[in-house]
Amino acid sequence: MPALSPAGPAATDRLDRQIIHGLQLSPRVPFARLAMVLGVSEQTVSRRYQRMRTHGLVRVFGIVNSAGATSSWLLRIGCRPGTASATAAALAKRTDTSWVSISAGGAELICQVTVDEGQPESREGLLHHLPRAANVLSLTSHQVLHRFIGRGEADWVTSADQLGSDQRRELLAGAPGAPEPAGPGGLTAEDRPLLVALGHDGRASYAALAEATGWTQRKVALRLQNLAETGHIRFDLDTATTALGFREMAYLWFTVAPADLASVGARLADHRPLAWASAVTGAASLVAIALCPDAAALYRYLTSEVAAIREVRTCETVPLFTRVKLAVSLMENGLLRGPVV
Repeated sequence: MPALSPAGPAATDRLDRQIIHGLQLSPRVPFARLAMVLGVSEQTVSRRYQRMRTHGLVRVFGIVNSAGATSSWLLRIGCRPGTASATAAALAKRTDTSWVSISAGGAELICQVTVDEGQPESREGLLHHLPRAANVLSLTSHQVLHRFIGRGEADWVTSADQLGSDQRRELLAGAPGAPEPAGPGGLTAEDRPLLVALGHDGRASYAALAEATGWTQRKVALRLQNLAETGHIRFDLDTATTALGFREMAYLWFTVAPADLASVGARLADHRPLAWASAVTGAASLVAIALCPDAAALYRYLTSEVAAIREVRTCETVPLFTRVKLAVSLMENGLLRGPVV
């Protein structure tokens, strides 16, 4: 899919998108190493990244990686006319929500909610009180049961601008493998300033993190290494996808027979237009997020790659009109704004 980038400060070119791909593969990779892989100077990579970050195109962030102690839910919220924007803004300000979007002609919200299974008040929070809100007409909740990785999420960037296989190996040579998600037991209240600082800037230097925490740089380095190696924190990216040429985004809700769930999910995870695919509870057993340059590209995807999977019984396509929040970053006019941490 060719990337059709906007003009002005939000424009990106091939090198910008390769830098983003490198950061998706290794969010805290030293710029010197990424520059060597790309065949440019370290100053060029640093300058390009800082420009994209300043203009709200990309944010590297660190976040608690407690998947083993939490459950994830997708909510579809039908709103009274004229209330969707205000409801979405309120949901986006919560630390337990992510991927808040307005869809279905502005009458429906879709968001992801994280529930801490170790705290009863968390389960009785948003999922319990939201149906009582005056501006909520309907609510369906779908627990995420299994996430299909397939070729890997870091490959969703436009194929023409991805790092080649040799470049990936060079970039990741010697890098530790991804640890298993850990529970929250290894984190303490003392870590909170560190987590807040990493939520704002996952590439913050040890000096900046030391200033934010009041620790020495050595203590910051050792603590950060320990939390990362034990799987208590992970690093990821929020990206303004429209700047990469993806102007058509949609949730796809699939129904398949239970016997075909694993195989169909694995096939969907290998589809390049899909950024995310998971098995969920509810009437639809699979859900995915499609990123396409335009409506015509989405149509071609549905009538070719999806149509080729005979086990798919139905596919409900729900376009996203406005993205209000990504994993941690609020969005305004398609660009990243302050994180909620």
